[in-house]
Amino acid sequence: MLPFLLVLLAAQSAFAAPSNAAVTFYNTNEVGSVPDNGGLVNSYIVSGPVDYLDGGSIPLYAQMLLQILNDLANSPNPVSKATAVIQTIAALGELSHGTSGDSCEAAGLINAYAYSAKSGNKSGLRQAIANFVARLSNNIDTIAQLIVNPSAVRYSVGPRGSCIGGGRTYQFEESWDAILSSAAPAQSALLNEEYCVARRLYNAFNIRSNNVAAGVSAAAIPEVIQVAQYALQPLAQFLRAVASGENPLQPAAAAKAGLNQAVNKIKL
Repeated sequence: MLPFLLVLLAAQSAFAAPSNAAVTFYNTNEVGSVPDNGGLVNSYIVSGPVDYLDGGSIPLYAQMLLQILNDLANSPNPVSKATAVIQTIAALGELSHGTSGDSCEAAGLINAYAYSAKSGNKSGLRQAIANFVARLSNNIDTIAQLIVNPSAVRYSVGPRGSCIGGGRTYQFEESWDAILSSAAPAQSALLNEEYCVARRLYNAFNIRSNNVAAGVSAAAIPEVIQVAQYALQPLAQFLRAVASGENPLQPAAAAKAGLNQAVNKIKL
C-alpha cells in the first residue's frame, strides 16, 4: 500500500486567472473510510470489506467497478441496492483468493440466461441459478475468512471447475443485451457504465479480471437480483459485519441460509 496519499487542492474560476495550487501529503491511515449512514444498504457495506483485500492485486477496472457498486448502493432504488449487494459478494469472492480459480458457475448461468432470453426456453435456467448461488455461498465463506484468517485467504486458490476455458468464454454481449433491455430507467445509467467496465474486464489478459467480469455479469441477471431481494437483510448484515471488522461467522451462516431459501422463491 502506498505510504502517502497525494491530495491536490486547486481552485480556479472559469473567468479568472489560474490560482496557485497547494500540495498536501497525508498518510493513508489518516484518510477516513466511508461512514455508515445507518441504512440497510449503503456504500459503507460495499467499500468497507474492500479494505481487507490486497489493494495491489485489484485490477484497475475492478476498482472502477467497485465505485459503480458504491453508487448503486447509495441509490434510493431498492432494485439497485439489491444489485449492489449481490454483485459485491460476487466481486469480493473473485478478488479475495491469492490465486484465481475458475468461473464455471457464472459462465454457465450467463450462457443459460442468454439462451433463454433468445429462445424463451428457460428449462436450464433454474439449475444454473442454483449452481451460481452455491458459488456465492462459497464466496461468503471466503470473504468471512478475510477477517477470521486472512493469511489462509492470501495463500488460497479459487474454486476449480471443468468447463471450457475455465469459464472465461461465454455469451457476454448477448447476456448484457438482455440485462440492459430489462433494466428499469432508474438503473439503466449505472448498468450501462457497469457493462462498459465489465467488458474491459472480460477482454483482459489476466484471469482475475476475467473472473470478476463473469461474477458481476451473472449477478446482474434479473433472476439473481430476485434472489438478492429475497435475502437482502442477511446479505447486507453480513457485509456490514465484515466492513466493521466484527466476527462474521454467524452473519455468514445467516447469509448463506438466506440465499438457499431465496433460490426456491424466484419466479422464472
